Amino acid sequence: MTLQGTMLSNIERWAKTKGNANALYDLNADGTWKSTTWAEVWADVRRVGKGLISLGFEPGGCVAIVGKNRPDWVICQHGINAAQGIPAPLYTTLLPDQMAYIIDNAQAKIVICDEQDQLDKYLTIANRDSTIEHIITMDDLGSNDPRVHTLAELMKLGDAVDDSALDTRLAAVDQDDVALLIYTSGTTGLPKGAMLTHRGIELIGNAVKAVFPTLVERETRYVSYLPLCHAAEQGMLNFSGLTIGCEAYFCRDLTQIKDYLVKVHPTMFLAVPRVWEKFEAALRGKMAEATGIKAKLASWARETELAAFKRESATGRPVSTFSRRLANKLVISKIKEALGLDALDIAVSGAAPISTSTLEFFASIGIPIHEGYGMTETTAFASVQPYLEPRFGTIGRPLPGVEVKIADDGEILLRGENMVKGYFRLPDKTAELYTQDGWLQTGDLGRIDDQGFISITGRKKDLIITAGGKNVAPAEMEGYLQAIPGIGQAVVVGDRQPFLSALIVLDPEALPALEEASGISGLADVAIAAKSSEVKSFIEEHMQKACNAKVARYQTIKKIHILPTVFSVDGGELTPTLKVKRNVVNEKYAKEIASFYAGGTVQQQARA
Repeated sequence: MTLQGTMLSNIERWAKTKGNANALYDLNADGTWKSTTWAEVWADVRRVGKGLISLGFEPGGCVAIVGKNRPDWVICQHGINAAQGIPAPLYTTLLPDQMAYIIDNAQAKIVICDEQDQLDKYLTIANRDSTIEHIITMDDLGSNDPRVHTLAELMKLGDAVDDSALDTRLAAVDQDDVALLIYTSGTTGLPKGAMLTHRGIELIGNAVKAVFPTLVERETRYVSYLPLCHAAEQGMLNFSGLTIGCEAYFCRDLTQIKDYLVKVHPTMFLAVPRVWEKFEAALRGKMAEATGIKAKLASWARETELAAFKRESATGRPVSTFSRRLANKLVISKIKEALGLDALDIAVSGAAPISTSTLEFFASIGIPIHEGYGMTETTAFASVQPYLEPRFGTIGRPLPGVEVKIADDGEILLRGENMVKGYFRLPDKTAELYTQDGWLQTGDLGRIDDQGFISITGRKKDLIITAGGKNVAPAEMEGYLQAIPGIGQAVVVGDRQPFLSALIVLDPEALPALEEASGISGLADVAIAAKSSEVKSFIEEHMQKACNAKVARYQTIKKIHILPTVFSVDGGELTPTLKVKRNVVNEKYAKEIASFYAGGTVQQQARA
């Protein structure tokens, strides 16, 4: 009795049409997989929904959920929807006060978690003046608190509820109802709960199928490892994955993703740019160790594959030359198999811009990455590069059902049924999100070419205004800098200053490639490399041709400082999806930034 066009109706459909097929996989301690069939998923979703009803849960209410990626997380999410409720996911890294704000905003009376540290946070919040009445733990954590119930206990409560109670709620679901609250990270203010609707989610699922037709032509395997509270992961796993009935394998620890890829050999894979960059750094390090004929063969194979890919992408016709087939047999196929990406059909990058050099690197090993674009407020996705014809340097064309235009000030504006209803219980912030005629204001600056491909040129809020009054979008220069061997991240600074400078973060896994490219030895770790005057000279020299030669004079980088540490989530510089928090970096490294402009002047400073 589910409404057609919802995630629930997709689960129900697969339970009826291929109920014995495996849907969700979780890794056991002994290295084997524990699988859950589609029929079992649907049954458990219903049990959770009825369990919530037994606790007095009312339609339209919110349930907070936090935990690592695992089947129970997904089953709980859809069980909340089945009870006509709204899941409100939380990042596992949030502090109790941050969690308390979201729980209060969502007015959540029931909350769900997986491990002891998250339960402790919930109990801390519940012991204050909080809306929390019940806490559900996915595992039995041995709590004696009467407010705490295990997921197994919740399901058992649900078994005593008549099916008709749940069916009544399923039948009452409207496509314009809120299906999910995704809270923004709050890096520049308090987090806001974006209201994603069933209708918007359906648009995304159907659009992904239309853009990537092979998803419905063959069995699809997907590894879920990015936080499930993030729109991009929801977009791949739930909005798209459920639509096509894919097999989902759960990785609870992002740092173990390489091991999982080798175990699963996915056919579809999404990574944020930093993950792709880490893979690239590790591969370049290994390639740098090759010598003689082996190194020359690898170089020839990559050059051959990249040239063939570029011709294929430009013409839209397959390229199957003898040299390409030979390169694949001798080198390319072996690299992909070692990565666990030999069965990969669709590779996607999203959540932040990715450099062209990284895209070309993966194309050279037979993995064309399709860069996509979207926001939480667009129900995860808004555009993507065409299947097997990615145009590097762009974010592709709008998805079917999405309109795009460029405002007078250069901002990208979007419209479509996937644009969120607004921010939960924040009408003023909702009003700021849209123009008067209903276009969503992305905050990104861009342009559209005559073939409909969109390019992002920067962020309105990230714009640097130099002392000379020039507006500079730092993303372009940062992308160029990150193509230099050894550099993991770069943050361009210089707001209200006479010239631009950059903080440089080296990548530990890219140090072998840095040594090979520079001829400098003994770079045992990032701290040692950061102190090396030779490393600094190497980067400054390459900066001229890799970056400064490609931009206008006022966009050139004059000074750099190499940091002795790496950015991290725990350190505060990165979001959980590994995007740089500029405000945190500017504050944390204020002394280093100030040193660029202290004391004497450079020639450009004197002219400003």
